[in-house]
Amino acid sequence: MRSPWFLRATARDAMGEVVRATDWTATPLGAPSTWPAALRSAVEMCLSTRFPVLVTWGPGLTMLYNDGYREILGSRKHPAAMGAPLRQVWPEVWDDIAPLVREVMEHGRPTWVADQRLVMHRSGYDEETFFTYSYSPLRDADGTVNGLLDIATDTTHLVVEQRRVRMLAELSLALQGAPSTVAGVVSAATGLLDAGPDVVAVEVHLGRPGEAEVVGASGTPVAAPDALVAQALAAGRPVEDGHVRVLPFALAETDRRVGAVAVRLNALRPVDDQARAFTRVVADTVTASVTAALRLERQVAAVTRVSDVLQHAMLEPDVARADVATRYVPAVRDLTVGGDWYDVVELGRAADDEDDEQGGYRWDAGADAPTSGPLGIVVGDCVGHGLEAASRMGQLRSAARALLLRTAGPAEVLDGLDVFARTLPGAEMATVLCGVVDPDAGTFTYSSAGHPPGLVLHADRTVTWLSSGRGRPLTVPAGPRAQAVAPLTEGDVLVLCTDGLLERRGSALRERFGRLEAVLSEVVDPAASPDALADELLARMAPEGSTDDTVVVVHRVGAPAAARPRRLRSAG
Repeated sequence: MRSPWFLRATARDAMGEVVRATDWTATPLGAPSTWPAALRSAVEMCLSTRFPVLVTWGPGLTMLYNDGYREILGSRKHPAAMGAPLRQVWPEVWDDIAPLVREVMEHGRPTWVADQRLVMHRSGYDEETFFTYSYSPLRDADGTVNGLLDIATDTTHLVVEQRRVRMLAELSLALQGAPSTVAGVVSAATGLLDAGPDVVAVEVHLGRPGEAEVVGASGTPVAAPDALVAQALAAGRPVEDGHVRVLPFALAETDRRVGAVAVRLNALRPVDDQARAFTRVVADTVTASVTAALRLERQVAAVTRVSDVLQHAMLEPDVARADVATRYVPAVRDLTVGGDWYDVVELGRAADDEDDEQGGYRWDAGADAPTSGPLGIVVGDCVGHGLEAASRMGQLRSAARALLLRTAGPAEVLDGLDVFARTLPGAEMATVLCGVVDPDAGTFTYSSAGHPPGLVLHADRTVTWLSSGRGRPLTVPAGPRAQAVAPLTEGDVLVLCTDGLLERRGSALRERFGRLEAVLSEVVDPAASPDALADELLARMAPEGSTDDTVVVVHRVGAPAAARPRRLRSAG
């Protein structure tokens, strides 16, 4: 016969029927009529509250709990947990709670833990949970601790939601600080989400319909089946397989590509409505940044195309001659040009046989001038880098070409540039080397305005420096400019450059001149093509690049042209 107290206590709680149906005589507690007063009081309190409460008693900590605690047990542990030992019911978390249990049972001290993470196996799978709970001692009449009272709150939902909100905030900050490119955005997103507590892995797919490829992925693989990604892209809605979700996104109407974010969720958390809403926000955050980066990339590409066209127009770097190779490496890597320049101009034949007072020529630049005739070459260097220097460079280059086509010789070209540079702010102290190759005469006539000297590589690997005809940089007052003539023979290689090829921090300029001569005389093949020679010079002289704009012009001297009638015109 049950005791009146027992019937009264079990009548107030929904768990009362389960408690009454338990054969307590088969447990270490024995019949309820024999339970000590402390245990009776704890049981009555437990069954009279809706708050989750667990009572354990005896050496094995036999369990008795109310309806609130039943929800903590999940779908697999109840009702077998009623009257069972605590350690037998919770083996998967015993290592986590055992120190707290001992603190109560052995020392009689209550414990309290907030939001403790416990991985429970209570509904047929391992589940990440969080609990705030307190263990209190239950003492017998003589003060001996014979039991434990557990009052618990499941804070899993609150902890997980707060964790997800923090992660979304961190994701937004990471994307705001990422480079404004698709690669930068995707790298920031995948790096932050890699092996996270909720999204453990992520991939971003982008491409044309049916051909979308992974453009970025976390170190932890998502392992999303290709068919799942294809299904999401075709359907235009999220699809999932277990803990993998694929969420497609749309780009601008003018962009025919499609995209998707594939995520693998924490396997210890259920894929419920809250998890789906969370992944939707994650995907929206990432795709908003990806689409913004794509839009910016399109805008930058359009501006870059316009900029490149304008910059190429300033420099006109392409020389369609097999005997000439040019190389241009700007110091500012996102520009096509900088403050250095070059120009190669086909001048045609001399209009008469008489040298002018400076020993130069007036060139016939008629439309039918043969390409084997005299060749004008100019290399120059404005002070500074970037667009402002490039703008000054473009104007000086255009002026140099016009003067080269209309004046008597290189020295006169530099005199004209002096006058022009004084009207161009920022062109002060620019250096220029201007010369004319005349293959029939076998000469290179040149003049230098403070520019590094050129040189000639001969077939026998000897090198001749073009160190004459030197003068001050542009706009610096001085006397008449000097002009020099160097002999050239068929097969000679003329090399002109700017100081970007020569100057290096920590190296004396004399050492760099010696290095250039050694490369030409000992390393490069004089019989190689001008293109191969130009590439070899850059590779040997500037393997790590330069902090200054760099120009290299290489010309192989050909055979003199056969005698042909000359078209005379006035030098005036």
